Amino acid sequence: MSSQTPAPEPPSATGVECVQLQAVIPESALLRLEPLLWMLSPNGIEVADPMCLHGVDVGQGGVRVTWYVAPSEAAQAAATVQAAAAQLGVSTDVSAQDVHGQDWNRVWKQFYAPLVVGDRVRVEPAWMQGPEIEGMIRIAIDPGMAFGTGTHETTQLCMQQVVAWVDAAQARGAVLADQAMLDLGTGSAILAILAVKMGFGRAIGTEIDAAALGSARANLALNAVQDRVDLRHGGDPALAGPQQYPLVVANILATVLVPLRDAIVARIQPAGTVVLSGILTRQAESVAAHYAQRGLQVVRMTSAGDWAAVVLHQPS
Repeated sequence: MSSQTPAPEPPSATGVECVQLQAVIPESALLRLEPLLWMLSPNGIEVADPMCLHGVDVGQGGVRVTWYVAPSEAAQAAATVQAAAAQLGVSTDVSAQDVHGQDWNRVWKQFYAPLVVGDRVRVEPAWMQGPEIEGMIRIAIDPGMAFGTGTHETTQLCMQQVVAWVDAAQARGAVLADQAMLDLGTGSAILAILAVKMGFGRAIGTEIDAAALGSARANLALNAVQDRVDLRHGGDPALAGPQQYPLVVANILATVLVPLRDAIVARIQPAGTVVLSGILTRQAESVAAHYAQRGLQVVRMTSAGDWAAVVLHQPS
């Protein structure tokens, strides 16, 4: 199945970089638990079925899920997953293993490689940057413990929609150099970086996780756009100020997008666009309908794997 690996925190005083948690669960329960696992381990989870495990017994229809958390969060993260599984009628044990610096550097770099999104964007690990390619937008990322390395389907869906929106705007003759885009739940800042590299004069990124903001600032410097992206700590879209934006992207979760609807819609310019993701495909129709109640028009819905993005237009 899939293998997506996170990046480390700064070393702790004990030499333990993070804790690896593992649980065996029925594959039928994975879809329900996956959003929670991504919230607990925002830079990646590993899901392995019996074909990948070379004889390790996971039972009929079982998969082994691995995720990574900070040492101080391990006990609570394990208990949270066990409680969520119990609500689905699944009893599962969660094993924990400390990951030390040398092992961690080997593990997280083993699986993280350059990624091409569409035919325009190449996302590269900071330690593995390739040659310049004409017409290709290159983004260097040092993931840290922030969501948004480009590997997750929702990030890719959002990147594709940002590229499509900018291409269409520029084809109409729009000048973006004096405009800003809004990236809600910026994570690693990958979408904000993409926006300014494609021509936006500025981007505003909000993020509730203080640790993720540290990773985001490092990525802005890696891409030499720190003077064009303004990061703000918090989850309220009002942090973006009273102004409205021609393009708003919110890659969060449906459970957050729904209650934040009015605050998000208030940030969209007349004739502007909002891209919503972090949504499971089975949630896309209901999220789109919820935003349509505020007068927004659904432009398109796209999907990759179990995840979806909804693009909506604010009438003039």
